[in-house]
Amino acid sequence: MLKIIRDSSSVDNEKYHVCTVGYFDGVHLGHKKIIERLVSDAKKNSGKSILVSFWPHPRRVLHPNDHFDFIQSNDDKFESLQKLGIDILYIIEFTKEFSKVSANDFIDQILVEKLKINKLIIGYNHHFGHKRQGNFKYLSDKIDSLSFTIEEVKKREISEHLKISSSEIRDRINTGDIMQANQMLGYKYSISGEVVVGDGIGKKLDFPTANIELRDEGKLLPLDGVYAGYTYVSDKKYFGMINIGLRPTVNGKERRLEINLFNFKSEIYGESLEIRFIKRIRDEKKFNNLKELSEQLKVDKIETIKIIEYEEVRN
Repeated sequence: MLKIIRDSSSVDNEKYHVCTVGYFDGVHLGHKKIIERLVSDAKKNSGKSILVSFWPHPRRVLHPNDHFDFIQSNDDKFESLQKLGIDILYIIEFTKEFSKVSANDFIDQILVEKLKINKLIIGYNHHFGHKRQGNFKYLSDKIDSLSFTIEEVKKREISEHLKISSSEIRDRINTGDIMQANQMLGYKYSISGEVVVGDGIGKKLDFPTANIELRDEGKLLPLDGVYAGYTYVSDKKYFGMINIGLRPTVNGKERRLEINLFNFKSEIYGESLEIRFIKRIRDEKKFNNLKELSEQLKVDKIETIKIIEYEEVRN
């Protein structure tokens, strides 16, 4: 069971502690490689695995005017970390004052004094401390003065030209390349929210949609357009077409997320759905009238079914 703490006094100092540090947004395949090493080392030494993270995200504190959304909500991240076997998640409040803590002070004050770690495992590109001065080389140069051992986890790549990182995944989601994002994540990107009453236009076109009110405003919404995807209703899987955008054909003013579920007739207002994305089909378009939109939706459905059939064969 994952233990989430904000006070290091609740850490059992008698145990062997192996630690890693980072925000871990998305808990992607690169993160999993680090966490698997962490958990394995903890079990080997009958100890505890500790992940040191931060809240809010450093970018939101240091660059508050930048638009920055997350791959995962905190709840989803906590669930992912628990499934991977992390024992303790130690969350440090990230402030402008904390951002000025040097790499050396972070080691002494957090890792040694508070957590009393025996080993630190970090990724090949991880930096810590004021102005990102700390990294694996920095630690290696200080190895004789450290009270713990260190290990670097090498990069994990999808291909020769694509390194897995949270920033790379955000870029892919922002540009609609959901398939590539999913490949780096190791799971289907998803958005959760409550089904709310819409304007009924989809129903008039024989393509009724569930309109989703997003649960987390800080969650990254993919590029506007039409996507193939699926969700679960009462533990049953339903595929469908997802639309994200302003709905310009009906002069929409607000960005919306809605899904047309195939072979589904029930009313589900008020239910919470997790919408999973498979592949982007096309850009959002403005049609001259609803008849043109309806004809395009028929084409979209054919394309979506092809994608779904391919997805089912792969799995």
